[in-house]
Amino acid sequence: MPDEMISAALGVLRGYLIPFALFTGIGLVLAGRGAFKWSSQLLGSVRANIFLRLANPFLAVIVGVCVIAVDRLYSLLPIPMAPNSFWQAQPVWLVIIVWTVAIDFCDYWNHRLLHTRGFWDIHAVHHSDEAMNWTTSSRIHVLETVVMMSSYIILASWMNIPAEGVGAVSSARLLHNNWVHTRYDFHLGPLTKVIATPRFHHWHHADEPAAYNTNFGNTFSFWDVMFGTYRVPSAYTGKFGFDGTPGNNISKLLIWPYLQWLRAFQGLEHKKNKTLTP
Repeated sequence: MPDEMISAALGVLRGYLIPFALFTGIGLVLAGRGAFKWSSQLLGSVRANIFLRLANPFLAVIVGVCVIAVDRLYSLLPIPMAPNSFWQAQPVWLVIIVWTVAIDFCDYWNHRLLHTRGFWDIHAVHHSDEAMNWTTSSRIHVLETVVMMSSYIILASWMNIPAEGVGAVSSARLLHNNWVHTRYDFHLGPLTKVIATPRFHHWHHADEPAAYNTNFGNTFSFWDVMFGTYRVPSAYTGKFGFDGTPGNNISKLLIWPYLQWLRAFQGLEHKKNKTLTP
């Protein structure tokens, strides 16, 4: 098990090479030498993001236990699934398109769930980055991984999607997720209402009340257009994060959801005691 975890961590580091080269190149085109002028806040952000991404393989036992439990529970339910023959009769490109749209629809509603009371304390770790950059996509708490992976298992089990279709989509989705978190403003005009862009996602991370609970789409923004949560008025030039953010404090990021739940519980207990006091 330790060897597998170390191997997974090394795989994570290798996975950073392509996006690092790509987004550094983009930065050079857009900002020239300024692309290499990293502020102390940005450096702190990158360190925290990479640490969290490396830590997740070592916390994989937590994810694994929860995901296996979901998988076994789902298998006990009499829910029909698509027959293998159905997908075998379809061209690979169609399988890839169907899975891309289906998993992004799932992500949209997962994302909305993570912005509700209780779940927000998990997702707030991702929104804590005040110097958003392409590595911010890695700032994910392990409990958020559990939520997302559980939903993917349910979706993939119900659709009975072939493994090759799932694998072909994963790398492209990951690179796109890096891109929408880049600190540079990209706008695709009318296409921004179809596919998520950095400008679209900047507004999702904006520390501005008018932008709260908007732009939940991960790959496609047309979900937000359909469900009334789309907001891209212009390029966003304000602050990222939220009031009281743990910032780049790694220990706080790791315990943030538990800390917030404890505070909420203590608040409820305090309120209960006040109510019961004559």
